[in-house]
Amino acid sequence: MNYQELENVLQSPISYSNTSDEELLDHFKQKFTVVPYQNDIMFIFHHEREFQNHNHIINLHQRKSGCVPMHIFHYIVMTYVYSGTLIMRVEDETITLHQGDIIILDKHVPHSVAATGENDLGINIILNDNYFAHRFINHLPHDQLITQFMIELMNHQNTHNHYLLFYTKQDQLIHNCIQNILCEYFDPMTSSDEIIDNYIMILITHLARKGQYNTNLSVSLFKNQKLMDDILEYIHHHYQDGNLKNMCMHFGYDPSYTSKLIKQFSGKTFKQLVNEERMKKAIILLQNKQLPIYEIASEVGIHNLTSFYKRFQEYTGYTPQDYRNQNKNHV
Repeated sequence: MNYQELENVLQSPISYSNTSDEELLDHFKQKFTVVPYQNDIMFIFHHEREFQNHNHIINLHQRKSGCVPMHIFHYIVMTYVYSGTLIMRVEDETITLHQGDIIILDKHVPHSVAATGENDLGINIILNDNYFAHRFINHLPHDQLITQFMIELMNHQNTHNHYLLFYTKQDQLIHNCIQNILCEYFDPMTSSDEIIDNYIMILITHLARKGQYNTNLSVSLFKNQKLMDDILEYIHHHYQDGNLKNMCMHFGYDPSYTSKLIKQFSGKTFKQLVNEERMKKAIILLQNKQLPIYEIASEVGIHNLTSFYKRFQEYTGYTPQDYRNQNKNHV
């Protein structure tokens, strides 16, 4: 399918809903779970989306559609405005997206979409839980906000309520990526799913280079700093174990997410932070002249004496025995 054929498809009846607000509301009531929300109602979209062993679902937010009431997904949603405008309410905030803009919604973000007109067409890309963790999160630039946002997408807690809105109306690369995704979607061939995944990867990587965006991620940054403080406190009390998996189970976070967070906030790895805590404790214990060095090594969680000597010398510049002797000379 070429771009002209794609445009013909997008002007065909497939891109039109022709539903009223009332019809959509009735449809949602029949299909989805309803919960109270801010003196109104909200719909919980099914957790069991039909990915069919794919990493994505592509669908249209159609023209001439009634208002989509407040709802949440259990998955990450990217919406691109192919033409016209889309007006969304994200929690208590009203956001207007113009042609070419793209928004990425975190899991469980309450949002609604106002009724669309003749020219208003959106493209939804729904991503399953494994897409980011298994692909390219470690290759995104560390100092970009989108990287922080992608890290947030990967944690396993339910307190997700963030979005990133990119003002990309003049960006031809993004538009071409969306066109290529749609061509593969409407006219699938061998490896179309893999090609779509790679176009999504290009799309997000390119967004990481964009400077114009709107977000409510500042709350997330505060929350992540608090988590980092909790992680340092945990290491302080559990340095002997030094097990990343156990710590992640304690906090309920994904190990990949936690490792990335630690590196971003501290500039060090989890193992480096644990080793520092062990060495600090070893320095204190070496001041006890009666305690054998092999017992000190075991006490701080290092059961290989050669490894303990090497780590201690790298940390202090002295062997444990030299450090003890030097400390003794200063007493």
